[in-house]
Amino acid sequence: MAGLLALMLHCHIPYCRKSGVWPAGEEWLFEALNETYVPLLQVLRGFQMDGLKPGIMIGVVPVLAEQLADPYMKQRFVEYLEERIRRAEQDCRRFQGNGGNLRVAEYWVERLRNTFDAFNHFFYQDVLGTLKWLQEEGVIEVLTSAATHGFLPLLERDSSVLAQIRIGVETYRKYFGRSPRGFWLPECAYRPAQWSEAEQRDRKSIDQWLADEGLTYFFVEGLGLSRAGFLENRFEEPGPNTGRGYRLPSGVSVFGRNEATGRQVWSAEAGYPGDPFYQEFHAKDSESGLHYWRVTGGPEKDRYDPDKARERLESHAEHFVSLVRQEALRLSRETTNAEPLIVSPYDGELFGHWWHEGPEWIDRVFRRLAVEEDVLSVSLGNYVEGKREDFSVIQMGASTWGMNGDFTVWLNPEHGWIWPYINACSRDLEYVLERISTTGVPLNERGNRILRQAAGFLGKVTDHPAACRRAC
Repeated sequence: MAGLLALMLHCHIPYCRKSGVWPAGEEWLFEALNETYVPLLQVLRGFQMDGLKPGIMIGVVPVLAEQLADPYMKQRFVEYLEERIRRAEQDCRRFQGNGGNLRVAEYWVERLRNTFDAFNHFFYQDVLGTLKWLQEEGVIEVLTSAATHGFLPLLERDSSVLAQIRIGVETYRKYFGRSPRGFWLPECAYRPAQWSEAEQRDRKSIDQWLADEGLTYFFVEGLGLSRAGFLENRFEEPGPNTGRGYRLPSGVSVFGRNEATGRQVWSAEAGYPGDPFYQEFHAKDSESGLHYWRVTGGPEKDRYDPDKARERLESHAEHFVSLVRQEALRLSRETTNAEPLIVSPYDGELFGHWWHEGPEWIDRVFRRLAVEEDVLSVSLGNYVEGKREDFSVIQMGASTWGMNGDFTVWLNPEHGWIWPYINACSRDLEYVLERISTTGVPLNERGNRILRQAAGFLGKVTDHPAACRRAC
């Protein structure tokens, strides 16, 4: 029985429009476009042209989608690319007589020009439209996420949870012309139904909120499944595991991250991006800001060689396919009545931004899988549609990825101070909306605009009178 690989790339950039340039301003998005999104679209376009339909899942957070669609940000990105090309051309002149650096500078000129042409002439500056086309062609499946990547379990107001999820669904429909099937929980953070002592009432589980908005599946960290218990154990398993999908009482399906494939890409010690022949992210030329060095250990870095890096890509792609094959064989011993499933979710920006060669690695992996008999690639949206009635039913506790698999990272003294402020804002906005519902909505567009900005709501507040009292 063939194993199934489900690759998920979660893409998120906070809102940075007109917030300066560096280090956390607009260039935050421009770097992601230049290094990750456009190169990835080029790889996916190549799949489409060659008739490959790997079903790679790509998640787009609404706050990122709105920036990708913004004409101002598109024009600013074009200007950013033009400036980077000028820098690379200046480096070519500066490094005349320095053969090694000159070859890397020439590599940058060619690569940046290629990205410029692809963005403007292949994709018509329309990243979302290109993703929509690739989804309609069956190459990918696009997922949505919470509106601002909010950490849902620690939002104390149901109105906040509702708004984060509903805006995710509505933004998706706006740009992709259909309803989403999958949802990326920020930080894979999940909580079950809980009792609110402050309000003396039950609060719905996160998956029930997803079900209410028509979503059919989401992801958790692997331990979210290993700590779960069965409500209906259809295959007499000793316990839930990441080798198959499960259903929750809400009817929504859940999948856990495969540890072996995750470690092989993410691990600082054993992961592919740390290979000494790959490009060093942290070392930049003092004049142009371009990367000229490879990962080699120690403070003195060796010069980057694109050809040597490509050789490593071939061996790493072969190794990953072999690893997936081994995982499928291992899971087949634990998983009965279903193909062993390897779910591999990653931050999208790892591929290209942090790991320069990442998009090309994806290209090589899935071209190998296209002729592989023992492993097939699949989107979980299609998988759920065909298999969900066969899933066992489980009940999960709270989980997330990160330290301890709980909310330690977000509630520790270093970060926990912010939650009273976030939740106080939610309560204050609810109060404002309640007051408006009894005294009348603002009579001018400026008042509506202020409320939309405060609430993160799509459309006029006056268009959603019932939701006004519930959404933040």
